[in-house]
Amino acid sequence: MNQSRVVVGVDGSPLSEAAVVQAAHFASTRGMTLHVLHAFAPDLPMLGFGALADRSVVTDHGRRLLDVAVARAHAAHPDLTVTSALHDGYASTSLVASSQTAALVVVGVAGHGVLSRAGLGAVAMQVLTHARCPVLVVGHTSAASTPVSGGRVVVGFDGSDSSVGALRTAVREADVLSGTVDAVHAWQARAATDPTLADASSWEDYVAGVEQMVEREAAAPGPEHPDAKVEVHVVRDDPVHALAASSEGASLLVVGARGRGGFEGLRVGSSALRVVSRSACPVLVSR
Repeated sequence: MNQSRVVVGVDGSPLSEAAVVQAAHFASTRGMTLHVLHAFAPDLPMLGFGALADRSVVTDHGRRLLDVAVARAHAAHPDLTVTSALHDGYASTSLVASSQTAALVVVGVAGHGVLSRAGLGAVAMQVLTHARCPVLVVGHTSAASTPVSGGRVVVGFDGSDSSVGALRTAVREADVLSGTVDAVHAWQARAATDPTLADASSWEDYVAGVEQMVEREAAAPGPEHPDAKVEVHVVRDDPVHALAASSEGASLLVVGARGRGGFEGLRVGSSALRVVSRSACPVLVSR
């Protein structure tokens, strides 16, 4: 097992180029190595090559993609140890398999393919659903630059065990960035009789309760993060909308793989998947 490496999938798309930079930054700032992976299914028509393309043409193209990605990672972090591999088969299968021995898998929200950028790409969806480690999803080419120090880390918090883990991850990420944490809790009333709608004091008590919970859990990572600055934002809003709005101008958005609700055994909740495709900054889905 080598869980001191970051794995990034590349396909030559602008988003995968941005993913390489983000992956290189994550690996370099944590003393890890970077593994760049490209995969193709030889039995499928390849974009830009046609159904009858010679295998060697596709293979040579894949190797060139890897060489460019490795060079890009070294340009961002010259001292970083970078390895690469070209796999036969589906990209999602290779990335999920690699996740078993990785600290993090990084992918673009969508790459070369027939799916619209407006939605979550097939590879990103499969990796998010089945990966055995945290996944960083890059949704904008603006992420092709190294994250700046002092950035803001947004985290979704609903009190579930998954969101507690996300909060602690956000504290650690903010420590690396020398930044701050914005913990966002969105409440949607289920009916007019919702107790938080009864009067102002009920809502104030609810907000105070969330703030206390966040403060308690944020302090749990220990003395290695003594200066973590965490601001709590409790809003009446749809959680996905609230997180997407908070992601504007942020360096990173952290969400748990699952929140409250859903079905037992579901690996990634619907809210997490919706946030990934709507966020204005890279999204780290913690586990």
